[in-house]
Amino acid sequence: MLLKWIVLLLFSTSLTLAQSTRNRHRAQLSARRPHSASKARSVKELSNLIKNLRAKGATVVITNEKVSQPFFSVTARIINVNGQSVQVFEYAQASAADTEANRVSPNGNTIGTSKPSWMATPHFFKSGKLILLYLGDNQTILRILQSTLGNQFAGG
Repeated sequence: MLLKWIVLLLFSTSLTLAQSTRNRHRAQLSARRPHSASKARSVKELSNLIKNLRAKGATVVITNEKVSQPFFSVTARIINVNGQSVQVFEYAQASAADTEANRVSPNGNTIGTSKPSWMATPHFFKSGKLILLYLGDNQTILRILQSTLGNQFAGG
């Protein structure tokens, strides 16, 4: 009889633990959903940019590369436009991108208190939640970026 009670107690305890684990897992999934929705919007912003660049005749490749710049609060995703690297910084809100864009000097040589040593001429473009940084002087790339995003807001 005692053995039956112990088995019953262990069985009910394991059911309670399993249910508790299941509920905790559901809560974790629920907590992640807004992030997933945000990520989906993020993918949409980037895919719209790529679609628009391709519509202008560019060959665009999304890389898995990322780069952090000390003067911006978000990490950039690297895309290749006609074989040239372009850094794409995406912010949660357009107002955050505006705030950081306003810190860039007109020639792009000072950003807030940072004075980057550029390996090539910087060109900064902004559209909504995105800031793009192209380092180089390829006129085809510059024309494509300008026709897609409008005039650069800073740089050479």
